[in-house]
Amino acid sequence: MNDMRKGGIGVSRIHSFMASLAGGYHNVPYTTRDMHNVNAKQRREGGLDAESCLRQMKSAIEQVFPDAHHRLCAWHLLRNATSNIGKPKFTRMFRDCMLGDYEVRTFQRKWFEMVEKFGVADKRWVQDMYERRHSWATAHIRGKFFARFRTTSRCEGLHAVISRYVKSRYSYTEFLRHFHRCLMFVRAKEVEANFECAKGDPIMTTNLKQLERSAADNYTHAIFYLFVPILDRACAMRVVDSEDNGSYFIHTVSRYGTPGKDWRVIATSDTREVRCTCMRMECFGVPCEHIIAVLVLNNVHEIPRSLILLRWTKDTKLVAVQSMGVIWDSVQLTQHWCLMDWYRKVCKIACHSTEKFQFARDIAVLMLKHFENEDAGNTSFPHEGLPTESGGPPARNPPKRNTKGNGAHGGKKTQRCRLCREVGHNRTTCPKRRTMEPSSAVAEDMDSMDTDMVYDNLSGDLYATAEISSFQCSDSDTQAGFANSDFVGTNTSGTVMSLAD
Repeated sequence: MNDMRKGGIGVSRIHSFMASLAGGYHNVPYTTRDMHNVNAKQRREGGLDAESCLRQMKSAIEQVFPDAHHRLCAWHLLRNATSNIGKPKFTRMFRDCMLGDYEVRTFQRKWFEMVEKFGVADKRWVQDMYERRHSWATAHIRGKFFARFRTTSRCEGLHAVISRYVKSRYSYTEFLRHFHRCLMFVRAKEVEANFECAKGDPIMTTNLKQLERSAADNYTHAIFYLFVPILDRACAMRVVDSEDNGSYFIHTVSRYGTPGKDWRVIATSDTREVRCTCMRMECFGVPCEHIIAVLVLNNVHEIPRSLILLRWTKDTKLVAVQSMGVIWDSVQLTQHWCLMDWYRKVCKIACHSTEKFQFARDIAVLMLKHFENEDAGNTSFPHEGLPTESGGPPARNPPKRNTKGNGAHGGKKTQRCRLCREVGHNRTTCPKRRTMEPSSAVAEDMDSMDTDMVYDNLSGDLYATAEISSFQCSDSDTQAGFANSDFVGTNTSGTVMSLAD
């Protein structure tokens, strides 16, 4: 059975084959279910089941990415809590313990209260979840960067986009073609988002206008709209105490109306380095409301550079381009759109005034010449092909020539007269036609032939005269086919036209 399975034969076919060999299904002492169970047991023993694969993948990730932290999907954990316990109130309290921003001691107190309340201490799933709390509880994974992802929604969303273009029935070539369409769609959306970030300015809605403007100038629109609620919550924060330790300050921040819950913010005297005990900056890469309250206390109007994560900024791809020396298509298209939009506004304003028009014209011409000179002297990125191995110029495509019916060098064929080989007339209108009478029967035959293809690539200097010596056909020639009565036994001599080699 194992050999047949390796050959790609299904369990049902194998069972039918065994029945045909045994003389009937009643002579086979096992069913297809037994065969499936044997296969599952072999996979588990050989380390090929799903859990073994996950363990091996986790071990490989820990070796390749030692700083990465494995986190379980919150959506699947809530589904497992519903299926294993089956109590909606327990699921809500479990969600509170999982996603609540608590201290470790607060998390443990709430967990044991929940377990005792519902009497699930002996449940194997509850015990396993508590042992693996470092992979799902926010209190234990605080400070690990997850970009605010708690579920596998990003992966599932990408699968949903790909499924609209790629189907399981596609062949390999069809898959590549449709997957390329999917990539074009994703890149077009990325270009559109980059253009909106570079062109449009969001509306300021909070009371902290300076900090909000600083965030709008640095963050992308998506991150900016996530940061706006943090600014709103920062208005409810109060700095209740500040301790000076020389090179840094320790500020105690609490929410208005909840004095029992405090956070500590450590900041240098120039507020260039700021850290908070909630560690949301380390988890998401955006300053928390506690840090914003300290910035407001110190009358800071711009977000410090240490609190701006590069991956959330508008210039993150430009930095990558400068480091790698490669311009992505999305970056190039975005820059093109931005320049078109800006120069369209310049044209709209400058066309109404002669002075503005001349100024804009001179600047445009100066920039154009400058860029052309730079491109002419820049050999680091060749635009036409790659250099050859010998270091010579890059290989280019050959020039296109339409040689059908034309000469070897292309272009229209020069028409010449068939008699005098001069240009400007043909055989019928040749002025020398009367004086150039054929001197022999051979010349008459040649004049009567259509010699278009013979003289296409020949010039008039290829003609010469030669004396053909007298000859007499022998019997062998006559037997070979020269039995013409005009030639047999006749001496022929004269000047005829011949082609020089």
